[in-house]
Amino acid sequence: MVRTLTPSTVLLALLCACFYLACSPSAGATDIIITLAGGGSIEGYKPDEANLALGAAQGMAISPRGEIYFSDANRQQVLKLNPATGLISLVAGNGARAYSGDGLPAVSAALNQPGGLTFDSATNLLIADRGNFVVRRVDAVSGIISTIAGSGLATGQVVGTNPPAALGDGGSAVAATFGTMGDLAVDGTDAVIVSDSGNACVRKFTVGGTINTIAGTPGNSGFSGDGVIGGALAAKFNTPTGVAIDSAGAIYIGDSGNRRVRRLTSDATVATVVGTGGSSAGFNGDGMSATSAQIGSVGGLQFDPSGDLLITCVGANRVRKSNVGAATPIILTIAGNGGADVLGDNGPATGANLASPRDLAPDALGNVFILDSGHQRIRRVDQATGFIDTVVGTGLTGFVGDRGPRQGGVLSNPAGSAYDAAGNLYIADTGNRAVRRIAPDGTITTVAGDGTANGLGDGGPAALASLSSPQDVLVVDTNLFIADANTDRIRAVDLTTGLIRTYANISAPVAIIADASGLLYVAHDNQVDTVDQAGAVRTFAGNSPVDTVNFPLGDGLSAANATLNSPRGLALNAAGELFIADTGNDLIRKIGAAPGLVVSTVAGGGTQAFPSVGDGGAATSATLNGPVGVAVDAARILIADTGDQRIRSVDLGTGIITTICGDGTPGFDGDGDLAASAEVNSPGRIIFNGPNLVIADGGNNRIRQIVPALDMNPKLLRLSAKFNFAVDKKTGQIARGKDSVSIKTALSLPAGISATNLDIHVDIVDLHQQEQFDANGKPPILKKPAPVVTSPFGSVEPTPPPPLATRYSFPFKGLSVAGSKPVSFTFSAAGKLPEELGRAGFSNVTTPKAGVTVPVRVNVTIGPVTFTGVASTIYKASQGKGGLVLTPTPK
Repeated sequence: MVRTLTPSTVLLALLCACFYLACSPSAGATDIIITLAGGGSIEGYKPDEANLALGAAQGMAISPRGEIYFSDANRQQVLKLNPATGLISLVAGNGARAYSGDGLPAVSAALNQPGGLTFDSATNLLIADRGNFVVRRVDAVSGIISTIAGSGLATGQVVGTNPPAALGDGGSAVAATFGTMGDLAVDGTDAVIVSDSGNACVRKFTVGGTINTIAGTPGNSGFSGDGVIGGALAAKFNTPTGVAIDSAGAIYIGDSGNRRVRRLTSDATVATVVGTGGSSAGFNGDGMSATSAQIGSVGGLQFDPSGDLLITCVGANRVRKSNVGAATPIILTIAGNGGADVLGDNGPATGANLASPRDLAPDALGNVFILDSGHQRIRRVDQATGFIDTVVGTGLTGFVGDRGPRQGGVLSNPAGSAYDAAGNLYIADTGNRAVRRIAPDGTITTVAGDGTANGLGDGGPAALASLSSPQDVLVVDTNLFIADANTDRIRAVDLTTGLIRTYANISAPVAIIADASGLLYVAHDNQVDTVDQAGAVRTFAGNSPVDTVNFPLGDGLSAANATLNSPRGLALNAAGELFIADTGNDLIRKIGAAPGLVVSTVAGGGTQAFPSVGDGGAATSATLNGPVGVAVDAARILIADTGDQRIRSVDLGTGIITTICGDGTPGFDGDGDLAASAEVNSPGRIIFNGPNLVIADGGNNRIRQIVPALDMNPKLLRLSAKFNFAVDKKTGQIARGKDSVSIKTALSLPAGISATNLDIHVDIVDLHQQEQFDANGKPPILKKPAPVVTSPFGSVEPTPPPPLATRYSFPFKGLSVAGSKPVSFTFSAAGKLPEELGRAGFSNVTTPKAGVTVPVRVNVTIGPVTFTGVASTIYKASQGKGGLVLTPTPK
């Protein structure tokens, strides 16, 4: 691999080296973690531009305003389509697959496979947060999310030495446990009904109250109990999914595993009203008695305005309806013909194809919206014509289009990354079946992959080609190499022409790296291969028999005799030694330089424990848990200890291992703050970018970076913040405002940076979350309806508030640069007030209490050096003309 070095790159390299040597031994205390890419959403996109990642999501609801809410389970978000604007917006979920954010705006919270959705009488949104085993609520006024049921544990889950987690019936709803949840419904008293699929029962709770099973025997699936008066708690269900409530208060349950819909009446009696069993794909009986028909496996249930029950028949790829309130109910198909390929849009819905429809929602006019999960679309059956069309989605699984530098980008389980000589970051965007490029200014573009998975496109433009599970990327000169796992190929993109080709055929490649000569090393299956520039593939390590008694792993032998188990990560050092994340063996292995190529274990090997142990001791006595990533520099081996949700470091001088990021809990936390206290989520492959460590934080759908930083002198750091904005007393919305933030500090910079070529980046991270109140210390409420406009769907929409303008600046004074005179710098940006307050590090919320001290971390990056420190601001609230005016002053 040949690189051209310019004087500027040599200077930068020297500065980075000096910085690393100056602060690395103690940098762990001040390392900062930030997001480089990911965490965005399809917010602001039009419905026909949305590449949904619905997967097995069961969650759709229509608000009283006619907005279509839906769960994008693979992206860990809840989104909505506003029919008045025709745009998609984010409702809940920051893209991380975790459980966090209660008490914060829902868009900042982490969800885990959100499913069923419904609204209560106050239009608060309820979410079945399935992977977290909780029900969460998004407040209709403040947008704050909270948990209203579930402790976060699955029923029977064992934590440490505790006994299996109990169901919790009869106790507080927030202390209960759930199995995998199906759908939600709210009855006339605002009690919440949950189909607890994993526990084979249906449960009911009140917000702030208790929870109880109302049908089924928890933990015992089967089919029994029909017609037994008062026998609901002795009845048996099999994977209940959808729930719906009729006008009389009877609860209808999609008993999916029994291929039936059953009704629970107020006298605790269960009866089958639709379905007669049969296979999961069973279908017959149109126009006949509903209880004589086969309906197959069941998804969502809803009543239409006429009182008919709508049923998504997942296995049969149809939507059917039954007049269950009649003396002799019959069943009819309203959408789907059993096929799953050709859509059939703009024709009769009964002639169209659906693919695993999971949920549905009728609007006030009787139009039926269908979450067509297999087609990655939301479709609509027109009540007047019976025709079907697509209202949201393109059919692609995930985000493939590109956004500008202000966007966070939408990544899906990114697995590997690499830089080119110009500083562009390439990302294997695995879930989106694409390779993305992040320019130095933050602009994101797709360089390979069209979102499909057929593996076609060789010889043509890479952006139009198909990738299938790209796992890793590498840039060598003008060639971009892609480990395209599911097509069993290493593919190469010529970055000059943009054309893609197959470079080598290798079974399921997952990691790729190159030495200085351009020789590729590829990890796959249970071995590592090399690929030369002619495309010839040779086995380098693993896949050979060894003396399992004396050398069970091959340590002390040559590379060909090593025993590897699903290696997933590779790194090379300047001496030509290859480091391997031997994932299945829970080890980090090293293969010495030629000619010996001797194998050794450099981390892992201790007695297995969870969480892993060994920090502060010898790395070879520590335990690792499925490490996927490895990187190495002159002083350290860095390890993505994936199963333990940590980044760990091995000092090459002492052999001591420590944790530098992550606390063992999967989550997304700490961006802009100290890496040591942050959370990661299934971290994958890692690389160095100068002194910075770049991490594929797969479970958080982000690429993140750990930046070594120097402490600012707290005596020299001064933060002042001035806000001037008003809250409309009638609506509780911020009506107008402006703000400014200033920092004053003196920084000691390394030699070589002049005032004429400074590149300064500033982050201000709010370390304190406040709550929103009005001037009287109470949450703002709507005192009268807002003006309305008619939506395209015949419902009404509030008139949107006018755009809010603001400006903030970061003036620096007294900044000493390489011995020159103090220089003043000012940074400003304009935009909507809520967005800018967040960018400035302050929540778009206020507090009624004066004298609240808020700590704020300030990070200043100048050239290759980042400085960090904590300042404090005291908030003082006072009554203003238009509402509450907040004026922070420095401590």
